[in-house]
Amino acid sequence: MDTVWKELHSSYQEQNWIEKPSIFAETAIQYFPKNGKILELGAGHGQDSFFFAKQGYDVLSSDIEISSLNLNFTKQPEAIQDKVEILQLDLRNPLPLEDQSLDVVYAHLSLHYFDTQTTSFIIDEIKRILKPEGIFAFLSNSINDPEYSTGNSLEEDFFLINKVTKRYFSIASMRKFTQEFEVSLLDCLGKTYKDEAKGISNLVRFIGSKASRRNYLTAIPFVGAIIERVNKGILEVLIQTRWKPQTDPIYTGTFEFPVGTLDKPYESIYTALAREIDEECGLKLKNIIADSTTAIVESNKEDAVFGFRPFCCTQQLKNGKPWIGFVFICEVENTEPKFYSDESKDIKWVKASEIKQIFTQSPEKLFTLELPAWEYYFKEKNF
Repeated sequence: MDTVWKELHSSYQEQNWIEKPSIFAETAIQYFPKNGKILELGAGHGQDSFFFAKQGYDVLSSDIEISSLNLNFTKQPEAIQDKVEILQLDLRNPLPLEDQSLDVVYAHLSLHYFDTQTTSFIIDEIKRILKPEGIFAFLSNSINDPEYSTGNSLEEDFFLINKVTKRYFSIASMRKFTQEFEVSLLDCLGKTYKDEAKGISNLVRFIGSKASRRNYLTAIPFVGAIIERVNKGILEVLIQTRWKPQTDPIYTGTFEFPVGTLDKPYESIYTALAREIDEECGLKLKNIIADSTTAIVESNKEDAVFGFRPFCCTQQLKNGKPWIGFVFICEVENTEPKFYSDESKDIKWVKASEIKQIFTQSPEKLFTLELPAWEYYFKEKNF
């Protein structure tokens, strides 16, 4: 392995981009704290480590093969050398660093060479050594790379290509590996100078923070609306594409009906329902099908309560956030939606029968939290 990396680093030494910071480093540093200690994993020639040091950070610059790193270190001004320490690390082994001792862990194209078990182990080690709210920045190969699925397949998205094992990430798989981190940036828009000539500009970028508190203290209530109409005798429902690539990349791109959090104390469920329909679709709530409520009951304790019957309720039982919500079947006044929300797109009326077909044949295309509501809906409509 050391010989492979020594040959690779040697081939890069004469490139005109080798002495300037990477494109990803210039992006990632915007998410870093103003000062602190950075560990770079797989630093190669050290250009990003030296860039971070020039910005005032203390840097641990590491690689499994450090001859090129040492060579370029000797070319740096003494002030930069004082800010950088070089470590030889094999990432397959535990990191020789104390728990919660670093502010940033940075990896530029160095963590996509391992099988699933080893990748998970490395990320667990990164989580261990990061301080609460510390930053993890990671650029990796993408499943959209021209090399993807060449060579010998070792496991899903993991191949042996020209004597080197390589993993190719999707946004979904990246989020799965980094699920213990709060996402600040996750997309497939990464670029490098060496790949620009090859036309590759779809590397996966991840920047996230170590959650200071993983567990939620309470469930999170939400309200949702299956909005329907009859158009020329055909039952239609309003569908939008969920679009939260940075905060919810796993479900981004799935179809959903409008939902929103009850984020105001004592706000009526019906007020929240109307607000969400208006904010997400630009539509006015006209009627709730089979609506049933009690009168508002007040007592001499100056409180007030009422009862209501939603069409159905759904609850998240594991992973994600602890959602629990109330779904209603609704009609709206103005029937053509307007694009208001920055968290959804492609709002449109679709035949209910088409959604039933998706529900039956490709349920993964629908937002998981809403699947039980669709099941109740199609039973109600005798589809």
